[in-house]
Amino acid sequence: MDRFPRSLEILRASLAQLTRPGREQLLDLVARSRVQPRDLEPWADYGHPSTDSYGRRLVCHSGHFELMVMTWLPGDVSAIHDHGGAEWGAVQCFGEALHDTFSLEGMRLIAAGSRPYQPGDIQYVDSSLIHQMGNLDRPPFLSLHVYGCGQPRELITCQARLFDLDGGEIQYTNGGVFHALPEDCILRRRIGLHAAADLVARQRRLKADRLARMGWVAC
Repeated sequence: MDRFPRSLEILRASLAQLTRPGREQLLDLVARSRVQPRDLEPWADYGHPSTDSYGRRLVCHSGHFELMVMTWLPGDVSAIHDHGGAEWGAVQCFGEALHDTFSLEGMRLIAAGSRPYQPGDIQYVDSSLIHQMGNLDRPPFLSLHVYGCGQPRELITCQARLFDLDGGEIQYTNGGVFHALPEDCILRRRIGLHAAADLVARQRRLKADRLARMGWVAC
């Protein structure tokens, strides 16, 4: 776009002045920008392919930060993931979204809690966050994602980890954290990931649902 909505111009200009914003500083900055769902519509991807677990489009990249818009259709759920090289960030969600958090002890993934989004909610992202977002059964909605780092980098969220409990491995990727990533999107693997049986079963169901949407039939 030649011109951004005013709210995104305010957010972009404010972020350009900061390289290491604190938690409250960043949350306040996003809130004061007063982004509305209509401001994100130019980047909405309601027709994203079924191979993508959600829509994902870059709004802008400015060296040490980037803005992205995610589109969540009913049934869209990310894989469990972190944010790679991102050192700080925030997500503002404009729908009722699933949002579960996790911790990693060795190669054991542990459910840490649930922090669902309500429309307009803003939550902080730090380098330790492992989470999963999604839209289980609500009408489509959008979310705004801010990711940043202290030093300029071409890919802010490079080497993001995707925790594939069905396959028992951690996958590293520079792209979307989608279920059933194609081989050419996986940079490397770390084998031996495990978790409690109920968590593994839930992730298998979510992955199977995505495969069904992709038209795959289990043998």
